[in-house]
Amino acid sequence: MGLCFRVFKNNRDPERFSGWFHEGTGASSMKMRNLSITLLLSAALASPVAAQDLTGTWEISTQGGRGGPQTSTLVLAQDGETLTGTMTVNLGGRGGRGGGPQELEVSNGTVDGNSFSFIVTLSFQGNSFDLNYSGTVDGDEMSGTREGPRGGGQPFTGEKQG
Repeated sequence: MGLCFRVFKNNRDPERFSGWFHEGTGASSMKMRNLSITLLLSAALASPVAAQDLTGTWEISTQGGRGGPQTSTLVLAQDGETLTGTMTVNLGGRGGRGGGPQELEVSNGTVDGNSFSFIVTLSFQGNSFDLNYSGTVDGDEMSGTREGPRGGGQPFTGEKQG
Protein backbone atom coordinates (compact mmCIF):
# COMPACT_ATOMS: atom_id res chain seq x y z
CA MET A 1 0.00 0.00 0.00
CA GLY A 2 1.52 3.30 -1.02
CA LEU A 3 0.92 6.98 -0.50
CA CYS A 4 -1.06 9.04 -2.95
CA PHE A 5 -0.10 12.58 -3.90
CA ARG A 6 -1.96 15.12 -5.97
CA VAL A 7 0.16 16.60 -8.72
CA PHE A 8 -0.78 20.06 -9.97
CA LYS A 9 0.35 21.68 -13.19
CA ASN A 10 0.55 25.05 -11.54
CA ASN A 11 1.16 25.50 -7.80
CA ARG A 12 -0.66 28.82 -7.95
CA ASP A 13 -3.86 27.20 -9.18
CA PRO A 14 -4.55 23.99 -7.22
CA GLU A 15 -7.98 23.69 -8.88
CA ARG A 16 -6.30 22.68 -12.12
CA PHE A 17 -5.79 19.07 -11.13
CA SER A 18 -3.65 17.13 -13.56
CA GLY A 19 -3.93 13.67 -11.98
CA TRP A 20 -2.78 11.34 -9.25
CA PHE A 21 0.70 9.97 -8.63
CA HIS A 22 0.59 6.66 -6.81
CA GLU A 23 3.76 6.00 -4.79
CA GLY A 24 4.09 2.32 -4.08
CA THR A 25 6.09 0.72 -6.82
CA GLY A 26 9.27 1.35 -8.73
CA ALA A 27 12.19 3.66 -8.12
CA SER A 28 10.07 6.44 -6.59
CA SER A 29 8.93 4.06 -3.86
CA MET A 30 12.51 3.10 -3.01
CA LYS A 31 13.62 6.74 -2.92
CA MET A 32 10.77 7.67 -0.56
CA ARG A 33 11.51 4.70 1.70
CA ASN A 34 15.23 5.55 1.82
CA LEU A 35 14.46 9.20 2.54
CA SER A 36 12.09 8.24 5.36
CA ILE A 37 14.64 5.91 6.96
CA THR A 38 17.38 8.54 6.65
CA LEU A 39 15.20 11.21 8.28
CA LEU A 40 14.20 8.90 11.15
CA LEU A 41 17.80 7.86 11.85
CA SER A 42 18.99 11.47 11.69
CA ALA A 43 16.35 12.55 14.19
CA ALA A 44 17.22 9.69 16.55
CA LEU A 45 20.95 10.44 16.42
CA ALA A 46 20.53 14.19 16.68
CA SER A 47 18.43 14.02 19.84
CA PRO A 48 19.93 11.49 22.25
CA VAL A 49 18.57 11.18 25.77
CA ALA A 50 19.36 14.43 27.49
CA ALA A 51 21.92 14.07 30.23
CA GLN A 52 20.40 14.24 33.67
CA ASP A 53 21.99 16.40 36.37
CA LEU A 54 22.61 14.24 39.42
CA THR A 55 24.11 17.08 41.47
CA GLY A 56 22.54 17.18 44.94
CA THR A 57 21.72 15.06 47.95
CA TRP A 58 20.02 11.70 47.50
CA GLU A 59 18.52 9.30 50.02
CA ILE A 60 19.40 5.78 48.88
CA SER A 61 17.54 2.68 50.04
CA THR A 62 18.95 -0.80 49.47
CA GLN A 63 17.43 -4.06 50.59
CA GLY A 64 19.92 -5.43 53.11
CA GLY A 65 20.88 -9.07 53.46
CA ARG A 66 19.59 -9.96 56.93
CA GLY A 67 18.91 -6.61 58.50
CA GLY A 68 16.13 -5.26 56.29
CA PRO A 69 16.39 -2.05 54.25
CA GLN A 70 19.59 -0.02 54.53
CA THR A 71 19.56 3.72 53.93
CA SER A 72 22.48 5.94 53.05
CA THR A 73 22.99 9.54 52.05
CA LEU A 74 24.62 10.20 48.70
CA VAL A 75 25.93 13.69 47.91
CA LEU A 76 26.91 14.09 44.26
CA ALA A 77 28.51 16.78 42.13
CA GLN A 78 28.32 16.40 38.36
CA ASP A 79 30.71 18.05 35.94
CA GLY A 80 29.76 17.05 32.40
CA GLU A 81 29.87 13.25 32.35
CA THR A 82 31.88 12.96 35.60
CA LEU A 83 30.43 12.28 39.06
CA THR A 84 32.20 12.93 42.35
CA GLY A 85 30.94 13.04 45.90
CA THR A 86 30.46 11.07 49.10
CA MET A 87 28.15 8.41 50.45
CA THR A 88 27.46 8.20 54.17
CA VAL A 89 26.46 4.74 55.35
CA ASN A 90 25.58 3.55 58.83
CA LEU A 91 27.46 0.37 59.62
CA GLY A 92 25.18 -0.89 62.34
CA GLY A 93 25.64 -4.43 63.49
CA ARG A 94 24.82 -6.93 66.16
CA GLY A 95 25.56 -5.68 69.64
CA GLY A 96 26.53 -2.22 68.38
CA ARG A 97 29.77 -3.50 66.81
CA GLY A 98 29.05 -2.08 63.36
CA GLY A 99 31.21 0.98 63.60
CA GLY A 100 28.53 3.66 63.13
CA PRO A 101 28.35 6.11 60.22
CA GLN A 102 31.13 6.06 57.66
CA GLU A 103 31.70 8.58 54.86
CA LEU A 104 32.87 6.94 51.62
CA GLU A 105 34.34 8.70 48.58
CA VAL A 106 32.60 8.26 45.23
CA SER A 107 35.12 7.19 42.57
CA ASN A 108 34.96 6.35 38.85
CA GLY A 109 31.61 8.16 38.61
CA THR A 110 30.20 8.59 35.11
CA VAL A 111 26.95 9.80 33.54
CA ASP A 112 25.79 8.91 30.03
CA GLY A 113 22.35 10.28 29.20
CA ASN A 114 20.12 9.02 31.99
CA SER A 115 22.49 6.17 32.96
CA PHE A 116 25.10 6.48 35.68
CA SER A 117 27.65 4.41 37.58
CA PHE A 118 30.08 4.91 40.43
CA ILE A 119 32.10 2.99 43.01
CA VAL A 120 32.44 3.43 46.76
CA THR A 121 35.02 1.52 48.80
CA LEU A 122 33.80 0.24 52.13
CA SER A 123 36.27 -0.44 54.95
CA PHE A 124 35.01 -2.65 57.75
CA GLN A 125 36.94 -4.42 60.49
CA GLY A 126 40.26 -4.14 58.66
CA ASN A 127 38.87 -5.23 55.27
CA SER A 128 38.06 -3.12 52.22
CA PHE A 129 35.87 -3.90 49.25
CA ASP A 130 34.20 -2.04 46.40
CA LEU A 131 30.48 -1.52 45.99
CA ASN A 132 29.64 -0.84 42.34
CA TYR A 133 26.47 1.18 41.77
CA SER A 134 24.85 1.47 38.35
CA GLY A 135 21.42 2.60 37.32
CA THR A 136 19.23 5.20 35.69
CA VAL A 137 17.84 8.52 36.81
CA ASP A 138 14.50 10.10 35.95
CA GLY A 139 14.18 13.59 37.40
CA ASP A 140 14.28 13.29 41.19
CA GLU A 141 14.28 9.47 41.27
CA MET A 142 16.96 6.91 40.58
CA SER A 143 17.08 3.13 40.60
CA GLY A 144 19.62 0.47 39.83
CA THR A 145 21.80 -2.30 41.19
CA ARG A 146 24.56 -2.40 43.79
CA GLU A 147 27.16 -5.11 43.15
CA GLY A 148 29.47 -6.23 45.95
CA PRO A 149 32.51 -8.49 46.01
CA ARG A 150 30.36 -11.63 46.03
CA GLY A 151 28.28 -10.64 43.00
CA GLY A 152 24.53 -11.14 43.14
CA GLY A 153 23.53 -7.49 42.84
CA GLN A 154 21.03 -5.85 45.15
CA PRO A 155 18.46 -3.39 43.82
CA PHE A 156 18.47 0.15 45.15
CA THR A 157 16.27 3.22 44.79
CA GLY A 158 17.01 6.84 45.48
CA GLU A 159 15.12 10.05 45.92
CA LYS A 160 16.59 13.52 45.57
CA GLN A 161 16.26 15.63 48.72
CA GLY A 162 15.36 19.32 48.84
